Amino acid sequence: MYSRGEKSKEGNLNLRLVNLNNQWHLRINLGNGEYVWARVIRSAKRKTDKWVGFISDIEYAAKTGEWFPYTVRLKLRDEKIYAQFSREEKLPEVTITEDNGVIGIDINAYPFHLALVHTTKDGNLEKYERISLDKLLEGSSEKREYLSWKVAHQVVEIAKRERKASVVENLEKIPKGKRGDGLPKLRQKLQKWVYKALLQKIEIVARRNGIQVIKVNPAYTSIIGKLKYAPLYNIDKDTAGAYVIARRGLGFKERLPKNYKQLLKDGDFLSYAIAKIEDKTAKLKQEIREEKNEYKRNRLKSILWKTRKELDLLLRYLRESGESESATQQTVNRKMERVQGLTHVRQKSWRVLSVALAFSCLESFRDLSPLKRVILTRDWVGAAKRASPSLPGQGTTVLNLYSFV
Repeated sequence: MYSRGEKSKEGNLNLRLVNLNNQWHLRINLGNGEYVWARVIRSAKRKTDKWVGFISDIEYAAKTGEWFPYTVRLKLRDEKIYAQFSREEKLPEVTITEDNGVIGIDINAYPFHLALVHTTKDGNLEKYERISLDKLLEGSSEKREYLSWKVAHQVVEIAKRERKASVVENLEKIPKGKRGDGLPKLRQKLQKWVYKALLQKIEIVARRNGIQVIKVNPAYTSIIGKLKYAPLYNIDKDTAGAYVIARRGLGFKERLPKNYKQLLKDGDFLSYAIAKIEDKTAKLKQEIREEKNEYKRNRLKSILWKTRKELDLLLRYLRESGESESATQQTVNRKMERVQGLTHVRQKSWRVLSVALAFSCLESFRDLSPLKRVILTRDWVGAAKRASPSLPGQGTTVLNLYSFV
């Protein structure tokens, strides 16, 4: 049974706390004009117990008539009825704001951890750290809940010490996937632990301590981080993603570096990436034909479907972009500007760039160091040779060998 609180109904109309003969009872409305008076058994284990403050406020409201709404939920467990009370919390004034910089917070699955990135008010990287979340996957639900609150307090203590606001992702829904999608380990983690619960706890504890909490759109933070900041600062992609979250919380937008912009106009580069994707597609088809295990075949099919979408993205972009420019060597411009958000065109550019670089210049996204060469000098051929020593030449030679337009 659940009843939402109302100030005008002495706190709650249907489930109301009442003191009878110095014993607290819950008056339960049966809906037919009758009530049940259930005795409340609840002892305070310590002076700081919230129940003490709640009862004190109820007594004060009964004397003065200044009621406040409180919500009650009844649950039946082991043939006993439990009541859960909740009310709006009186939060202190925010005293720690973005004026002293922020801490960007990002949760990552592999390995399971929190990435914390400290930035100055003007968006520059100061330092970074990580907190392991492996223990949150162990033990009972009560133990995981306790450990989640412990991690939240640990994060807030860091923010208090540094006098910085916190920036977190605004997570509405986290897909858990399905069997055969190739992500069994990630799905197992998400099923055992509510992904966004920890961010919610961090927000609650931060507000209780007067720390400003900024929520940002998480779209493309990981892609931008791994392509732009991971190679430049020699940091891992998880830390780079948290850095983008921090900068977005400060109001900065992420422009494509100048050499990345020029790279998207280079037909040689895009055609070579398309050739690599088509080569992977052919290999996946062959593996699917030879694979006998149903679930492994489903995993390969999932990868093939994703690869085809990536190929379609590059082909469509190449058609829409028209004439491509030849390669030139220019220096990157890393100017930062304040903005309201990313446009759809820029988001698509980041996506295209991520796919093209992944297939042409990188062996894996664990080692992003080759991208530094691309950002600073736009030497994608040199980076591609490092990832694939069999690259047959450069410039128009590559375009002639792999003509798809």
